[in-house]
Amino acid sequence: MPTLDRAAVVFASAPLQAQPRLKARLARLREPFVVAADGGAATALAFGLPPDIVVGDLDSLDAGTLAQLRANGVAFATFPRDKDATDGQLAVRRALETRPSELMLLGFLGGPRLDQAIANVLLLTRFELPVTLVDEHNECVLLRPGQKRTWRPEWGEIVSLIPLEQPVEGVRTRGLRWALNAERLELGDTRGLSNEPTGDVKVQVSIDRGLLLVTRHFPE
Repeated sequence: MPTLDRAAVVFASAPLQAQPRLKARLARLREPFVVAADGGAATALAFGLPPDIVVGDLDSLDAGTLAQLRANGVAFATFPRDKDATDGQLAVRRALETRPSELMLLGFLGGPRLDQAIANVLLLTRFELPVTLVDEHNECVLLRPGQKRTWRPEWGEIVSLIPLEQPVEGVRTRGLRWALNAERLELGDTRGLSNEPTGDVKVQVSIDRGLLLVTRHFPE
């Protein structure tokens, strides 16, 4: 099925501040389809993006936000508490039904649950379309063979390349202090962590084989 020229944004319920950098990042998207996973609806409203639909068992959605959403005619897709997927994954599935051109996930990192954060990062392995996972200080994408990621770095950012498959081969970078030229990164090895952009030139990362998580950390 063809994709549509419209992005989708999914808000999960991990703590997230509506800081200027994130607001500016979302402002680049043209009228995105917004899905909220349960308590992520409150975060969506804080970002000024009322959800098109709220998905989940509604166990983390406060009564005030719930009443506001219903008064505004927001759609709900409710699920039982006992189920085989998290509210976040169910919300992503709903977003994918719109066949978006790209997908942005917020509120999927942070909070007290390490297991959920790891599982949410690994969700990226299930998607073929461009998906970006973001919070206040981090942004990450999954790179597949033949794909290329290019961006203009922000001041002070740290770039890490983390293999999610054994091995990742043909790793090439531009614009990073420690360059890689058709090299190999091993699963479980830390060689690709904590690289730095060389300046205001664009950074580029590509691979020939494997699955590579490309993360950007913003200290401020």
